[in-house]
Amino acid sequence: MTDSRFLDNGDSAEFHPLNALKGVQELHFGVRTIAKQWQEVLRDNPHIRIHSRLMPTHDNAMAVLNLSDGDGLARQGELVALHGAEAANVHELSADALWLNDAPHLFELCGLGLAEDLSRLQLAWRLRALQEEEREAWQAQGVRVHGPMSSVWVAPGAVLRDVSLNTEQGPIVVGPDAEIMEGCRVRGPFALGGGSQLRMGTLVYGPTTVGKGCKMGGELSNVVVHNWSNKAHGGFLGNAVLGSWCNLGAETTCSNLKNTYGVIAEWCEDSQSFEPKGRQFCGLLMGDHSKTAIHTAFSTATVVGVMANVFGEQMPPRHVPNFQWGVDGDARIDLDKGLDVARTVMARRKQTMSAEEEHAIRALFSK
Repeated sequence: MTDSRFLDNGDSAEFHPLNALKGVQELHFGVRTIAKQWQEVLRDNPHIRIHSRLMPTHDNAMAVLNLSDGDGLARQGELVALHGAEAANVHELSADALWLNDAPHLFELCGLGLAEDLSRLQLAWRLRALQEEEREAWQAQGVRVHGPMSSVWVAPGAVLRDVSLNTEQGPIVVGPDAEIMEGCRVRGPFALGGGSQLRMGTLVYGPTTVGKGCKMGGELSNVVVHNWSNKAHGGFLGNAVLGSWCNLGAETTCSNLKNTYGVIAEWCEDSQSFEPKGRQFCGLLMGDHSKTAIHTAFSTATVVGVMANVFGEQMPPRHVPNFQWGVDGDARIDLDKGLDVARTVMARRKQTMSAEEEHAIRALFSK
């Protein structure tokens, strides 16, 4: 999990289960990782290091880039940015600086993350904005845009057919070789990563972002999906974050609001208990390599750990531990078989599991 650009290793328990196999800096602020965005911001400044929870907004970037050698920024006594080997002069970070609080904060910051990264995405993905004079031509192909055409951004190889796009509340970004299939209805802000698909008839309410190599279907509302995960069929997912290599079986659905409309008690990994944090909306938080059976129904603010397999006769509990096998008991997966399945899944996308990734999974299993 070590990354030389960062002052910490990103292992805070507040981001469980999403950072169990990777640092917070590898989580998505919008449609790309915090690390990737900071890498582009600091391209010409290799001697600057930052904290993984300091978000790569324009204001934060300016504050960091204005540091001289030996300068640092601190937040509540903790060093969060440093230029050089040591901080001889430490300044207090602005109270308005954007700081990532916990795992659900990722879906809450989804739209802002996309907006802050859009200028960088234009270069990284070679995006072009559609023009108003193209409206009739696109409409002739079944692509109806409600709102500014210039808020639709498409990368080389992107495919859109017979879809309805609404850009009145924010941009819609379609990455390289990504496809929005027939019958989809999308309201921005929204971004679809490289090679990903929105399957036919998908409904998307922004802000929502989908990473690269994903297949999405059903209904999505304010969701952050990390790379290589699938929700290819029907079912609702709202106010949620999926890690990488997840697969939700057909009609998997998650509640994001209590019947009482009250404050939700959320899982706290440190205390191993549910505690209210003031949120009214929170759906599913799922760690890497986890899967669900068809017709799985999750309660509000359910947390599913890493490489868990959710199936069984009972409704899943609101906390499913790492490596859980089914929900009718406390059985764990056979780790070697689980790794074999993960390798098979990755091979279908022409990806391979690195020795470092396998080591991280085995180390977590041994805890």
